[in-house]
Amino acid sequence: MSWRVKDVYSDRCILLTGSTGFLGKVLVEKILWAVPNVGQIFLLIRPAKGMSPKERLEKVLKDPLFNRIREHKPHMFSKLVPISGDLMEDNLGLNQHDMQNICDEVSIVIHSAATVKFDEQLKDAVEMNVVGTTRLVALCHKMKNLVALVHVSTAYANCDRAETEEKVYEPPVAPQKLLEAIRWMDNDMIALITPKLLGNRPNTYTLTKALAETQLVEDAKQLPVIIIRPSIVGAMWKDPLPGWTDNINGPTGIFAAVGKGVLTNMCGSVHSKADIIPVDIVANMIIVAAAHRATTMQVSILMYPMQECFAIPSTRFHSSRRMFELNYYVKHHIPASTMDFVSGLIGRKSKNVRLYAKVWRMVETLHYFTTHGWTFQSKNLPKLWDSLHFEDQQQFNFDIRQLDWDSYLFDYVMGIKRYILKDDLDQLQVARANLARNSAIHLFLMKLNAALKFHVQYWLRFVRCTTKPAIEDHTSLVVILVAQPQAARRSASYVREII
Repeated sequence: MSWRVKDVYSDRCILLTGSTGFLGKVLVEKILWAVPNVGQIFLLIRPAKGMSPKERLEKVLKDPLFNRIREHKPHMFSKLVPISGDLMEDNLGLNQHDMQNICDEVSIVIHSAATVKFDEQLKDAVEMNVVGTTRLVALCHKMKNLVALVHVSTAYANCDRAETEEKVYEPPVAPQKLLEAIRWMDNDMIALITPKLLGNRPNTYTLTKALAETQLVEDAKQLPVIIIRPSIVGAMWKDPLPGWTDNINGPTGIFAAVGKGVLTNMCGSVHSKADIIPVDIVANMIIVAAAHRATTMQVSILMYPMQECFAIPSTRFHSSRRMFELNYYVKHHIPASTMDFVSGLIGRKSKNVRLYAKVWRMVETLHYFTTHGWTFQSKNLPKLWDSLHFEDQQQFNFDIRQLDWDSYLFDYVMGIKRYILKDDLDQLQVARANLARNSAIHLFLMKLNAALKFHVQYWLRFVRCTTKPAIEDHTSLVVILVAQPQAARRSASYVREII
């Protein structure tokens, strides 16, 4: 190998979109920490909620994620240059000075911004994910020193296929034709055609990410492009904070809900795989892939799908949609409504039904992904890993084969407690004592329920029936009494124990 990652980035400027998002924050932190000689890092940030781009960046940098930079390399923060811009606006909303500065200075572009709302309206999703990418590519064509353009897509861009290869597939509609159509359509008409356009895809997010890839191939000809396709991005694996996360999207929300006892049923199979990839692995992969692209003269677009799987534990899965809905209604909706009714009678605020409405939306959002499975071909990734210098493999580790999933899950759940639920980890023993007490109560109720079932069935068979049942019938009834608590104990999840 003739190149090193940090040498490729030396004195080169970067343009990063999505820097205030989950993945974007990790990218910024890792570049500041591991690439000391990097040039300026231009961060395209739109003003939001009355805050300027500079103020939004300052808020981001207060996150514990940046603690080691503050403690050991505070001077690196001076390399961050917030730029006011918006992918939803023409010319990215850049003023002439910023645009000229970017075109003159930037060598590497990392495009990680996107709307990740699964229920986003088609028009907004297209404008952000497709048109926004087109606008960025147009800017890249004006850059004098561009050596790499990294586009962060998703492994689910082609989720209507059971198996996907490392190539861009034809979408159900040409992006340009769709853009022209939705510009004159009203919202009602767009809503009418959306299901037809989605086909077997579950939402506008996966559709527009596929359209963005297609448009990228068309618009970015002769540009040094790389497409990264991560699966579901989860909490941090290693550096700098194992288990760190900043949102409740995807599996994080599920783990939190299950751990708090809010969610006990989901639709899917316990044998299904959760295609989770740690966020730091994705960030390392992006940094290395950009460096690799900068050292090659290959014209064709390189693609790096990323995927790893483990079964989601700690909740009961129902393969039958009807059984799931029945259990959800009985075990969640009815108790929540009852608790709100009682709360109203005693003058307390009713909040349980609203809480479970949010949980329902979360479960519905992930329903497609918990009931389907995919195979993502990934041949380029191992080749790139094998080509790295040993020190780069240590610094920018994206070898998923090294990950111990039990340890990762523990760190993930502890990260949810620390960074999302804001729990005091010093009170972990108290939480475990509470769990033990609640488990004992639950076990008692399960035994009581089983005993009642036994006596009711005994009465129905022996008091009301004239035919004496066989000994096997007694055995089956006894099993209900004994086996139910054991089954309940086995289902006490690892996640619930920790949270």
